[in-house]
Amino acid sequence: MKPPSKPPEPAGAPAPRPELDDAPPVLGSWRNIYLFVLGTLALLIALFWALTRAYS
Repeated sequence: MKPPSKPPEPAGAPAPRPELDDAPPVLGSWRNIYLFVLGTLALLIALFWALTRAYS
């Protein structure tokens, strides 16, 4: 009878990537980008709602 095999060893921690900590090239921070995207979404929803009401 064979002894139980050991699970493979993990590859270790990935190499650090300092470029991931950099600020985005536009709007200065990720928070500003998220706010811009959410604002754009809200604006589009309002626009499509108004168009639906106007032409229904």
